[in-house]
This record gives sequence, structure tokens and C-alpha cells, in this order.
Amino acid sequence: MKPLFRILAALLLSQAAAHALAADGQAALIAGGNPDTLSPHVSAMLPLCASCHGADGISAVGLYPNLAGQKAEYLVKQLNAFKTRERNDPVMSSMAEPLSPEAIQELAQYFSSRK
Repeated sequence: MKPLFRILAALLLSQAAAHALAADGQAALIAGGNPDTLSPHVSAMLPLCASCHGADGISAVGLYPNLAGQKAEYLVKQLNAFKTRERNDPVMSSMAEPLSPEAIQELAQYFSSRK
């Protein structure tokens, strides 16, 4: 029951943050993945990402992939696949669905810059 609760909690949190991000829709692209230069809405998404993928993109749980150091192009491709439900995961698809192309790019740049 505990894993189901965790998934449902993450889904509810992700929906709230993702809708806030979609309302703005204008995430600024970042250079070098500096967390201080992230747009406010994308910064608000990082704790949600960190809940599964770790604060700097290194997951503490083998179930969730590491995002740190992945190529930005790969992360963009995967987020777009979740967004369009080409890859359908209940949590990730609902998190990616409302993201703007700019927000996807910004998140990808951030995590690809992590060591």
C-alpha cells in the first residue's frame, strides 16, 4: 500500500506544480544548469523531480533512473515521449503533459549539467 500512496502523492503534487508551470509557459533557457538561474516555475518543479530522481539527479532508489549527466537531447526526447504518451507512465506522463517546450528544454539542460 505504501508504494501506491507514494505514487498518488507524487501525482497530486506534480499536477499542481505542472499546471503552475503551464500557466506561465515561458521558462527561460539556462546556460550551464545553474539552479540560481532557473525560471521560478521550473525551480518549483525540481523538488518534485528530486522526490524520485534525487536532488542533483542521482536517484537513491534503483527503481528511478539517474538524470544527472544524461544528454540534454535524450532528456528532451524522453520528456516529450511522456508528454505525448508515446511512453505512458501514470506519474511521468501527468508531470510532462503540461510542460512547455521551453520548460522541457530548461529541465533537460539543468539535469544534463549535473555530475
